[in-house]
Amino acid sequence: MKKVQYLILVFSMVYLPSSFAQDYTQWELPEDAIARLGKGRINAMKYSPDGTVFAVATTVGVWLYDTETYQETALLAHNNMGVMNIVFNPEGSILSSGEHTEGITLWDVTEQKLLNTFQEASAMYRGMYFSSDGQTFAHASHKEIYLYDIVTGEDKHILKGDQGFITSITFSPDGQTLASGSKDKTIYLWDVDTGVHKQTLEGHPDELTRVSFSPDGNTLISVCKNMTIYYWDISTGEIKKTLADKGLITDQLEKPETVEGISFSPDANILATIRFNNTIRLWDTTTGTLIQTFPSQETDKQEKDYSKNINSVLFSPDNRTAIGLVGRRKIRIWDVGTGERKSLSEYPGFVMNVSFSSDGKTLATGLYGGIIRLWDVDTGKHKKTISNLSVTNYGMYDFDFKPFSPNGKKFVFGNTIGTVYLWDIDTKQEQPLSGMDYNSKEYPYNTRAIISPDSQTLASWQKKTDMNIRLWNIVSGKHKRTLRGHKAPVKTVVFSPDSSIMASWSAEGETTIRLWDIDTGRHKRTLKGHTKMVEDVSFSPDGKTLASGGLDGTIRIWNSKTGKQKHTLLENSSGNDLAAQSPSVTVVMFNADGNVLASGHKNGSIRLWNIDTGEPRQTLRARQTLKGHADTVSSISFAPDGKTLASTSKDATARLWDLNTGEQIYTLTGFERTTWRVFFCSNGLPLATGFQNPYNPDHDKNIRLWDLRTGQLKKTLMGHSYWAVNLGFSGDGNILTSMSFDDTVLLWDLTPVINAVNTSELTVGR
Repeated sequence: MKKVQYLILVFSMVYLPSSFAQDYTQWELPEDAIARLGKGRINAMKYSPDGTVFAVATTVGVWLYDTETYQETALLAHNNMGVMNIVFNPEGSILSSGEHTEGITLWDVTEQKLLNTFQEASAMYRGMYFSSDGQTFAHASHKEIYLYDIVTGEDKHILKGDQGFITSITFSPDGQTLASGSKDKTIYLWDVDTGVHKQTLEGHPDELTRVSFSPDGNTLISVCKNMTIYYWDISTGEIKKTLADKGLITDQLEKPETVEGISFSPDANILATIRFNNTIRLWDTTTGTLIQTFPSQETDKQEKDYSKNINSVLFSPDNRTAIGLVGRRKIRIWDVGTGERKSLSEYPGFVMNVSFSSDGKTLATGLYGGIIRLWDVDTGKHKKTISNLSVTNYGMYDFDFKPFSPNGKKFVFGNTIGTVYLWDIDTKQEQPLSGMDYNSKEYPYNTRAIISPDSQTLASWQKKTDMNIRLWNIVSGKHKRTLRGHKAPVKTVVFSPDSSIMASWSAEGETTIRLWDIDTGRHKRTLKGHTKMVEDVSFSPDGKTLASGGLDGTIRIWNSKTGKQKHTLLENSSGNDLAAQSPSVTVVMFNADGNVLASGHKNGSIRLWNIDTGEPRQTLRARQTLKGHADTVSSISFAPDGKTLASTSKDATARLWDLNTGEQIYTLTGFERTTWRVFFCSNGLPLATGFQNPYNPDHDKNIRLWDLRTGQLKKTLMGHSYWAVNLGFSGDGNILTSMSFDDTVLLWDLTPVINAVNTSELTVGR
């Protein structure tokens, strides 16, 4: 593993207080984890009926907030499963959470404890429902509906009869009847007390997507996949009105109108139909009469905001306000009674979730990245911001990842708008770097950072988009200076071991390396020699020498003080065609004493070089090249004693080499599309772990630690609800960090694994 590495910075936040009243990083941690950074990606938000609790469903569980202070009071997490949806019972004492693995959990909100779990459930697609009296809970699984008695805590009935896949269920207002719609184009009506099938409503032209009772319980509204909308008379089982025939509304309108989407109000009084031009019409669910029309087209054109259609409509509990969600980014607000268009006092941000308070006076908007903003519905003014820190890593394929400061006191991370944060290991507080001036709205995922070896300075830049480098004081978090001079976006930067010099190079367009004085920020010199793009740069342990490798197939050795080139290393030094002699260099690394340089190449080979002579270094068996990888070498790292070397490659293997013989000691293979990380512990133990390509259908959310000397599995770390997208080790190797698609980072204590290995067995026989 390279000594100089950078962090993929992509945490999703806009605002973050410098400290939290409660240390949420320690809540509901999995075994062996010592902290969790981030609260997970927000999937749903709900206020309790009495308005005292604000629940946020995320990829790590359900966070409960007190609505007086909006401080966290609990994390409801079951087996580290992510939660996709949440529903309160009418009293607000019980919360049902639907997990992304299609399980459902019931929680006692007051006691903050688990009541029951239903593994056969599928809350994501068919919903979770409480009866109006709060005594019965219903959920569906494929062709069966399960009724659970809340009072006794026992299963009540299993309703079987639907021949198709159940798509929607709903209780009647009196709680005595349950209706289920399915893909077989039928609706079944069930007696909740006895579980007896009462009636079947047939005649739908397509599979059912939604069913809902009117407030008086005498009418049932059904919606088909082709947007046919029927009003059914429950007493006769006959269709009493067709609101839309195959999505076309002709009655009560001057011109026929096509329906693109529908929504119901919480009390089922109103059905909203959405037209492609953002026109919303409100219909009475009992009579089917038109109540209100919200024309949005002309207003959107005036506001130059007509590029996205409204996806869905959300009503306040009092039915006074309607929210239209546009492209999952923006919102429209209307007064239901007057039809007047409202607006917020400021731009709400990238809106992903919305929820009304129980009294309808407050609107909560969940922004992309975990920020929740509260708004006064009547005035549109912003009232409060709370953090639900979400961590997202989109730069998952960039290999280098070293989030800790070398002294182990700080952990660095960032967000999707380019802001960088420091987390103090001792105080467990986040600190944003002040004065961030990135304009990263278009490319927010490219922020990178690296901490200097003396743990005093942090350098940040935006890969592919920024030609400047910013330096920050690690202790104060204040901006020190900005380094300018590159003519193309910066690819990577690396510090010298004494932290006095920094080398930087560009991703494209430039073939030079720039050296900077860290104390003054002055550009010292430019290293010229490569004819194609530079891929990697590494300082020797004493900082006097710098090695660079590039796509031109050469490795160049430089005097870091004078900038003069000392050697050009070629795989075949007898010829003149450099491109034909040596494959592109992807990684370079010095050994501990700086006498040997290892280079990894695009063709999978690894070369060893004598730095003093610039000649290839031979093993005892006269091998100058370590061959075995079938694809580009992504990392190489020397063992502390210099006798072994570990390498990883895009061929999804990790290999350990004997540097005396040039032979492979062990290869971890057979893990398709796995990106490996290898770290040598201080006692010489090479720990290997990896994460899989997220597009691999067999991706694994668990993290496994392997002894690369033997290929023996040492530990499986289980705690993320989605797969890992990047891994890193602390400088002493005692902590492993895993960044996951669940938008969190977990910090794992590795000392039990390291201590469990007998140090007397760590030396590989020669």
